[in-house]
Amino acid sequence: MQIATISARLINEHYCHIPHFSEFIFCDPQEIRTFKEHWNQLVLDQNFKDYTHRERRILRYYYHPDTGTPLQLNRDTEYRSSITYDIEYKKGANQLNYAEEAFITHPIMQGILATDIAILGDRLTKAHYYAIDIHQFRVKAQAGKESPTTSGIHQDGQDWIFMHFIQSHNTEPVISEVHATAHEAPPLLHTAMGHFLETLAINDKQLYHRASNVRQVSPTNAAFRDLLLVTFRQLPE
Repeated sequence: MQIATISARLINEHYCHIPHFSEFIFCDPQEIRTFKEHWNQLVLDQNFKDYTHRERRILRYYYHPDTGTPLQLNRDTEYRSSITYDIEYKKGANQLNYAEEAFITHPIMQGILATDIAILGDRLTKAHYYAIDIHQFRVKAQAGKESPTTSGIHQDGQDWIFMHFIQSHNTEPVISEVHATAHEAPPLLHTAMGHFLETLAINDKQLYHRASNVRQVSPTNAAFRDLLLVTFRQLPE
């Protein structure tokens, strides 16, 4: 699948499942190993601890497609979602831990970001700034207790979302779905991502998504699923 094909599907269908996203990025086994290791250094998401066991870090940029230096790091660790979720969690500002410096400069991270931007291409209006928020997520299940991955069928208040699968351990398949509305109905897509950097890209203004819970295969070992979420949101003028 070529980048132009993915871009066309995002225009026509508002989402695209990209099984072999890793083909766009050169990464040797050593780089893959060091990249995955950053998920071992995440921090419990305190705002969601009563709903699920989710560990997290954030990396943020401002992006302007029409400037000579389009990417600017945003070091603000206070994350405020523009929407609320119908689950048990602490609403309002979420004080997150920032990504590690070695993760920010890692060639795989930089390759993912450059590829996501290339896929969106002209979808990003040249006259505007965008907030790019990059979330490292680990959802963990242990002691026979399931951990929700998402808050049901929902949107996240973004323009575009790229969900990049990293790895999982001792988990039952986690099913990712894309929906046309927030109501329960047969999904547009129903798949379990399992390959490194297997990706689901979605227009968050047009469609909805959800993923099933993380469940242990072996009850004596903890289970986890690691994801890299890259979101794009146009900023007001």
